[in-house]
Amino acid sequence: MEERSLINLEFDKVLNIISGYAGSNAAKDLIRGIRPSVVEGEIEEMLCELDELMLLQGDGKGLNVGGIREIRDLFSTLNPSGDVLSGEELIRVRSNIEISIDIRKSFPEYDSRSGDDRFGRLRRRISEMPDLSTVAERILNSINEQGEVRDDASPALASIRRDLVKSRSDIERKLGEFLGSSSEAFQDRYFTLRNDRYVVPVKASFQNTFQGIVHDQSGSGQTVFIEPLEFLGLNNKLVRLRSAEKEEVLRILRSLTELIRSRLHDLTNVFNTLIHFDVMNSKSRFVREFHCTRPQIASTGTLELNRACHPLLHPNCVPLDLTMNREKACIIITGPNGGGKTVAMKIVGINAILMQSGFWIPAGEDSRLPVFDGIFADIGESQSIEDHLSTFTSHLMRLKELLLGSTRRSLVLVDEIGVGTDPNEGSALAEGVLKAFLSRGSLAIVTSHFDSLKSLAFTTPGFVNAGMEFDYQTYKPTFRFLMGVSGKSNALSVARSFGLPDEVLSVMTACLQGKSGPEKGLIDVLERERMHAERLRRSWEEKVRDLELKERGIAESMKKLENFRKTRRDELIENFESDMKSKVKEIESVIHDLKTRLAAGSGAQEDLENARGALKKAIKSFGSDSSETKEIAENEESRLPKIGEQVIGKNVPKPGILEDADYEKGRGVVECEGLRFILPLSELKVFCPIGKTISKTSVTVAPLVSVSDRLDLRGHRVDESLQEIESYLKLASAQKLGKVFIVHGKGTGALQRAVHDYLKTTKWRQSFRFGRYGEGDLGVTVVVFDPASDAEYTAEGLEKKSTFSGNRKKGSRGN
Repeated sequence: MEERSLINLEFDKVLNIISGYAGSNAAKDLIRGIRPSVVEGEIEEMLCELDELMLLQGDGKGLNVGGIREIRDLFSTLNPSGDVLSGEELIRVRSNIEISIDIRKSFPEYDSRSGDDRFGRLRRRISEMPDLSTVAERILNSINEQGEVRDDASPALASIRRDLVKSRSDIERKLGEFLGSSSEAFQDRYFTLRNDRYVVPVKASFQNTFQGIVHDQSGSGQTVFIEPLEFLGLNNKLVRLRSAEKEEVLRILRSLTELIRSRLHDLTNVFNTLIHFDVMNSKSRFVREFHCTRPQIASTGTLELNRACHPLLHPNCVPLDLTMNREKACIIITGPNGGGKTVAMKIVGINAILMQSGFWIPAGEDSRLPVFDGIFADIGESQSIEDHLSTFTSHLMRLKELLLGSTRRSLVLVDEIGVGTDPNEGSALAEGVLKAFLSRGSLAIVTSHFDSLKSLAFTTPGFVNAGMEFDYQTYKPTFRFLMGVSGKSNALSVARSFGLPDEVLSVMTACLQGKSGPEKGLIDVLERERMHAERLRRSWEEKVRDLELKERGIAESMKKLENFRKTRRDELIENFESDMKSKVKEIESVIHDLKTRLAAGSGAQEDLENARGALKKAIKSFGSDSSETKEIAENEESRLPKIGEQVIGKNVPKPGILEDADYEKGRGVVECEGLRFILPLSELKVFCPIGKTISKTSVTVAPLVSVSDRLDLRGHRVDESLQEIESYLKLASAQKLGKVFIVHGKGTGALQRAVHDYLKTTKWRQSFRFGRYGEGDLGVTVVVFDPASDAEYTAEGLEKKSTFSGNRKKGSRGN
């Protein structure tokens, strides 16, 4: 694909926007280097992989690759002739491996029963990632979070460091005793280090009488730092131990480096896969931010764009509808200067480039484009003093390049074709070039002000006019693209809107009077009427589109409601059957017990009365609802719902949770299947009241949905996780759970920090902590509603204590 054309269509600027969504520098660089493919199979594969990611995120999951560490600079170090990796560099390697492990664990499992693998491409890419968990474990067991080698990285290092601690303690103790003497030679009663050896400060006047080795002196020269001779052996021992420590640390680092070097190919594979997922996440973010849809690849060569926009004008771009095929192979766009002709042409070009680069496009549904082997654009000034090219000659050179490079599968975009010379000759040149493009079978879009090209489009097959709408009431362009209509330049109106002096405008008006014949005026009237008809057609199509969307929404809601009714009916039947079996077993148990007692001949009369009462009670439970149950149900239906209760309404497809309510204004926020509805409280009925138990035989009120005490957020994006936490905590608190566990994993800590930052803004800001040993440690946050449920006991006296993260010092652990 021609680089010059990509720049003319501002593809590089669009890529810069998308790269801003990436979390790693490697992904940003990869996005900026994306270029369109001309192979249909590759394009379809890229689009299908993005389809799977959008579907995965629609299910509330995703590919969490936040916190990827840069390791491209380490690949040269890991070459056979490379150096040893430092502790900090090893941590970077371990962090990326742990991200790959988390992705593998959190990705949905394949459902072999259905046989429908909706995420086959993503699953295959994840399965092809090498398993480097043993490498990560080796690094974790050898290097701490500060990048230092751990004491227990090897038995030898542990022994050396124990000896170091002991020797250092011995020499410091003896130095303290040495300084405690009443010698007047000491400048002060302290010891310090010089050249990694312990020394004492001695007055310069006592230098010749103090036995020892001078290592340094103060800036004033009044103090010299001397190593006493009696400490020479102890210092030498420390030096030997430090040297042994360095050698052992280097050996451990070299061993880890060699391990990673032996798996360099696998590490590169893992890193490239993580970067690919980061790029994919950026693509999906672009889809959501710019309301993109999945384009279809048109094998017939037809190009059809519905409500297409340019990303650089989002969200203020006026969308266009455009269709091109062999009968409409060349579109000639005319209209006022500044009316949007060039933008319309760029919209077509950028959407084609985005699709062939594996992106969804900022256009409406059912948009489809062919795969072009070349997209050629001539937009903007091409004058060059160095090459001795004027505006017109450079334009001619560019037209020659386009004619030589275009084929039957090409898209050609030319702005102001034939300008820079005599209008008559320029229009003749434009007509000849456009007919040449048409004979090659290329699709072409050009902008122009030549009236002869408008006539060409009216009379020649394969050509079609298009215009940019102009509001003759305000004398301003509306930037709307109209197919089948030629536009008028309206130079006088544009000049007036830019505030040119009246003396210029009056001369311009006089010159234009009488220049056009009666046929030109007739054409102008016809064009205005055609534009009016086009506006009516567009308005009608928009209304039809809105009606279709509403009908589709109603159909989906009805389907969901029918499924809900069926599910609810099955649930009631199942509950009734279960209750009936339980009561039958209870009756059988009473009969069996009665027979046993009668056979024993003891207390038969009393047992008979008790059994009769139990049987009556069991049989009565099979009947209709008691008046008490009906009264409770009627009261629950009539009262306003409370926050945290399940509610149902005519505009809510399924039972939802009332998250918030303004009882004065009579409105509430209902969360249902990840969506939030703002509805009048009067339209909501209590589906399951808090703490209220209704008879199982009642169909008016359903049992309260059970809430788990554990919420797993691993693999979720931060924004999704926070929304889920909000609903979960309200429901868990309403159901009187003592405490709940929010599982966010360790990873890079980004999700954990986001969870804690959110909790600090809630009423539970003083009631959360990290998980203790056995609860998940730092990978889990515990939110405590009832301190009694979180009580722990000490060994002495069984004294209760409660520990919340809000009461601990910053950085402290949970226990």
